[in-house]
Amino acid sequence: MLYVVMFKTTIINTFSSEDDCEMFIMVLKQQWPKYKDAVPESTLEIVKDIDMPNRMLALWTFKQQSDQKVISKIGEQIIVPYRDRLAPKTITYNWEVDQVLSLG
Repeated sequence: MLYVVMFKTTIINTFSSEDDCEMFIMVLKQQWPKYKDAVPESTLEIVKDIDMPNRMLALWTFKQQSDQKVISKIGEQIIVPYRDRLAPKTITYNWEVDQVLSLG
């Protein structure tokens, strides 16, 4: 059992079409690398739903809770305006990792 201080943000977007989802993923892939220096020890995983290809998940992992706020602010400025034009159903959750269990 390993205890690590980490924070995660999950953003789930369900678009009206797979094409809209793909376009939004393309924007994320283009825009976020420009801001990597703002939160250098953070990671972003972009995940597309296998069963519902019009749904995707952005999974952020942070070492500091303050980085969650930095990314949220940047996202509000550069990502959310584009996302809102596509009008997906969006759910956002912020988490603190309690434990990491190595099962292998």
